[in-house]
Amino acid sequence: MFDNKEKQLADLETAYASFIDTLTGLASEDILKSLGDWTPRDIAAHFIGWNRITLAGCSALREGAEPFYFYDGTNDYRKVNAKFITQFPSTDQDELLKDIASTKEALTAYLKTIPESEWELDAGVVHYRENPATIARCVDSLIRDYRKHRQEIVDGLVS
Repeated sequence: MFDNKEKQLADLETAYASFIDTLTGLASEDILKSLGDWTPRDIAAHFIGWNRITLAGCSALREGAEPFYFYDGTNDYRKVNAKFITQFPSTDQDELLKDIASTKEALTAYLKTIPESEWELDAGVVHYRENPATIARCVDSLIRDYRKHRQEIVDGLVS
């Protein structure tokens, strides 16, 4: 259903690098400019948190347990994201970039330890949108999120 582990990890790296290039290219005053519901700073905090909980979620799935954040899925993760915005309050662009990098590196290091045989393994956990919740599905969601929010910044601030 999803690409294999190697391809997904490469796609994650590409999506992440593109997002970081876009964030790095912003003028310092743009980090707090509104994009509607949130700012680039808020999106950065979002990724600091999501890199962390994607690691935790993948670990839970390997144990056959539902990731703790699924409770907020039908709410478009509004509560989870709001928590990240307050949990990671920095407005310093360099600090945000450093924190995104370190959490993404921890996630990637963990994902590399997962055997290919577990990548799309159905451990009995059902995603709130139906179908099995798998590591591949978690990684796919993060890839799409990096792409989507990069484009949101481009559309809102980059000319």
